[in-house]
Amino acid sequence: MTVEQRHKRWCGKHSKRVAAMTPTATRDVHAQEVSFKSKGETLPATFYDDSSVGVVLCPPHPLYGGSRNDTRIVRVARELASHNISALCIDYGSYGKGVKEVENVLDAVSWMRKRVRSLGLLGYSFGAVVASNAAARTEIEGFVAMSILRKVNGLEANLDFGCPKLFVHGKLDDVALYSEFEYIYAKAKGRKEKLVLNTGHFYMGDYPATINSASKRTREFFEEVLFR
Repeated sequence: MTVEQRHKRWCGKHSKRVAAMTPTATRDVHAQEVSFKSKGETLPATFYDDSSVGVVLCPPHPLYGGSRNDTRIVRVARELASHNISALCIDYGSYGKGVKEVENVLDAVSWMRKRVRSLGLLGYSFGAVVASNAAARTEIEGFVAMSILRKVNGLEANLDFGCPKLFVHGKLDDVALYSEFEYIYAKAKGRKEKLVLNTGHFYMGDYPATINSASKRTREFFEEVLFR
């Protein structure tokens, strides 16, 4: 069974459960709906907080429900914003098998660069593969990959760039298999670290403790690399 088939099967069974369990933030943060231009399209995004440093967050596969409102992406964004790190959660444009989505991310990075002095990039699942390819083509201060896949739709993860990297992965992941993650991590260049959690691809094990742990470590990582 391919990665796409495993992802689709799980989402079909559990999408309603995930939506119902969206965690709430412990502190109020300011969020506003914005948009940016990319490849002839106007793409929606949610902008959390408004500080001098920020992170662009890339959602999972759009054909399987991935969007800026993904519960895991939103939880991380709110954790960042509650600690004075702006967060831009984006939607992709019309589906482009990962290649066009890389361009969407680069345009989001350009939008964000006009508003912050220091910038990071985060991707979850499909979004981590897309974000890694975008990071290899631009300048960022830090990169976080949550549940990264080795390849999706023919697009391979690219971790040849040199900025600091944090990888968050579930030991029980049956979509982005942990054995493949170990290979990806070993090949990644530059300073790197990992947080391995006893959960699967969708962070449902011991929910919401697992996604809270991932969010906290992600925030600590970006505090280290963005506030220099």
